Amino acid sequence: MAAAHPQPLRLAVVGAGPVGLSLAVQAARALPQAQISLFDSRALDADVSGDPRTLAMSLGSVQLLQRLGAWRAEAAQPITEVHVSQQVPSLVSDPQVRIRASDTGVAMLGAVLSYGSVTAALQQAWVQASGAEPQRLVSRFATPVRSLKALDSGGVEVDADIAETFDLAVIAEGGVFTEQARKAITRDYGQIAWVGQVTLDGARDGVAYERFTRHGPAALLPLAPGRAALVWCVPGADDPVAALSDAQRCCVLNTLFPAEAGRITGISSLKRFPLGLNAERSLSNAAAGRIVRIGNAAQTLHPVAGQGLNLGLRDAHVLVRALSRAGDVDQALRRLNRERAPDRWATIAATDFLARSFTWQFPGAATARGLGLAALQNLTPLKSALTRQMMYGRR
Repeated sequence: MAAAHPQPLRLAVVGAGPVGLSLAVQAARALPQAQISLFDSRALDADVSGDPRTLAMSLGSVQLLQRLGAWRAEAAQPITEVHVSQQVPSLVSDPQVRIRASDTGVAMLGAVLSYGSVTAALQQAWVQASGAEPQRLVSRFATPVRSLKALDSGGVEVDADIAETFDLAVIAEGGVFTEQARKAITRDYGQIAWVGQVTLDGARDGVAYERFTRHGPAALLPLAPGRAALVWCVPGADDPVAALSDAQRCCVLNTLFPAEAGRITGISSLKRFPLGLNAERSLSNAAAGRIVRIGNAAQTLHPVAGQGLNLGLRDAHVLVRALSRAGDVDQALRRLNRERAPDRWATIAATDFLARSFTWQFPGAATARGLGLAALQNLTPLKSALTRQMMYGRR
């Protein structure tokens, strides 16, 4: 990059969540001549560590955090097995798929962490790097970006506390589906997710459960022994959860999940999020100039496969790799779109298909899902390919 640019590359990263922070830390290492400014509206000294939102991270994402010095094993619950099954009766008896880390020769398939622990660790890595090179790596916290404008000269004007010009601006803050402007590809699934935590009696440590029900998918993600994060998806127009008491919610959940998941004995207050697909066709395009979107800013997905953050972290990794290897920024962006397209569209298509399958009213939909699960369990090559996709994305 130094040979391609008479002046060092000037990079603006907008958003200091996990995706933006991972991009900034990786760029600081891989682009030693680049000048990097990280913008976020929150203050640097704001305590992010307590944010309890649950993240399901693939093995590839765990390995990335380890390389960045931002992995906190004590805050993570390894996922050693994933159990996917269907509650709705079908022609297939007890359709299910089991994916075990031991069958693939790895210690874990991924891990469950809180949003706060991931963000705090990545922020610490960035603060350490910027502290060592404060002239090159600039923290612009408590500095909301008002607008971005692609310039005819090829740069990007970032309007924050002052207007500055950068060679490349990366938007890494996306928000939730209902708060986003609609992108090129969008679909409201008419579903909502109730999210919180449950306590369990008799649960197996390290096992993540996904259950296909007649209302939608429900998942239990392992936390500490006897606790799990809950994602419970139901129709938004005829919500069967809202009017229930906590005791009633526990009773219903115990009828949804298989007995081996353990008996749910308590439930936290739940938060409600509308679900939809909102995606750009590519991470960058000619109309946007040198403005790139990654993570939720590029694709917001249904949580059925738990791949949203993992996809964003792979966006950031490939972007930094493209910048380090390409001759100039425009060539790097073309390379980014080319390399990310297979992984992005495979993940978007799979989650969209699964999410929409719960809205199908035709007879036999549940049977089709059950047959698919049974086939997946018995076709070892296909299950192995799915496991690799789940752990590392499409390569």
